[in-house]
Order: sequence, then C-alpha cells, then structure tokens
Amino acid sequence: MYKIFINEYPLVITDNEQDFFEGGNYRMVDDTPEAIATAIETLEKSVKLSAPFGLMVMCEDANRTFAAFSKPYEKITAAGGLVYNEKAELLLILRQGKWDLPKGKVDEGETIPEAAVREVQEECSIDRIQLGPLLTQTFHTYILDNRKVLKTTHWYRMLAKDYRRMSPQLEENITELKWFNPEELDLQSLDTYNSIRELLRENR
Repeated sequence: MYKIFINEYPLVITDNEQDFFEGGNYRMVDDTPEAIATAIETLEKSVKLSAPFGLMVMCEDANRTFAAFSKPYEKITAAGGLVYNEKAELLLILRQGKWDLPKGKVDEGETIPEAAVREVQEECSIDRIQLGPLLTQTFHTYILDNRKVLKTTHWYRMLAKDYRRMSPQLEENITELKWFNPEELDLQSLDTYNSIRELLRENR
C-alpha cells in the first residue's frame, strides 16, 4: 500500500482488499490514468474540511500503479528520525509555526541512514545519536518553482545519547525544540501536518 499526501489529503494506492474495508472516509477511484489524474486535481484544489477524507485506488498491482502515478513528478528522497531521549520522550521541532520531525534531503554520495542522522544533528545540534530501525516511509507532493515534486521520506527510530547542546537550526526556520511524552501527546489538536500526525499515531 502507498499513501501519498496531496494538499494534506491522502491518496491510497493498494492491491490489498483489507485496506478497502478499513478505508473509512475514503472515496473509491478507478485504476485508470484519467481517473487518477482527476483524483490528484481534486485533492490539490480541495480546501480543508471539518471531517478529513481521502481517495483510494483499488488495483491489481500497487507497485505498477504507483509507478504510473509517479511519472509526472520530480522525485526527492529524504530521511529523518523519531528521536527519543533516555526518558522515552519524543523530540518535536517547531518549523514555520507547525510541529514537525527533523528531516531533510539525502545528499549525493550518502546513504539514507547517514542522511537521517546528519539531518537530525544539523537541525537539532544533537552531538551523539544512536540509529535504530527503519520504521516506515511517507510520501507527499508539493509544487516547487512550478515543478511537481513527490518526496519520499524514510523514517528511523533514534536515541539521543548526548543532547546537552541541543538547539534549533534557525536558518531552517526551526524556532523551538521540545520533548513530549508520546502517551500524553494530543495528536488530534496538535498543530502539525496530517502525514506527521499519522506517523506519530502509528509509532507511539
């Protein structure tokens, strides 16, 4: 299954019938280029509603349909972390007024895990990080200089081993760093992105 966030709304591409039954507010989309293009346009032009909704493409081969979906987009690979301290508290960053997780683009010549650690260290000034397992990937689209971009972000669990000099990277528009108890974090009211909200919900 692929869940691509377009303008904060999910477009699900799946070949698993169980995803259909668990779809909730998802509306079905035919597995044709024309129908998927219309679905993308619908989500791009949608305004926020009080009740969230998404679209679902039920298909025979999710990988093939996702590859077709991806063709018009410029691809960017990114990596980041769900960073915890010794108290099992989770680190969130305040970037451009929204709570987010530390992440960034993979540079040429570095591996995805290397990029994940580097981005956390740069954005949070954490001196030592223990890299944990890959948790998941998220997908979202946006427009950059009139180009359509599809970003795939690889998320790792991490442990901050030394964060005594922790501080936000102001040049990346990060203004605050804060540790949260994951069990007490109110995800429904948290001012964050839907993709981040779902990621946190699935990895408490």
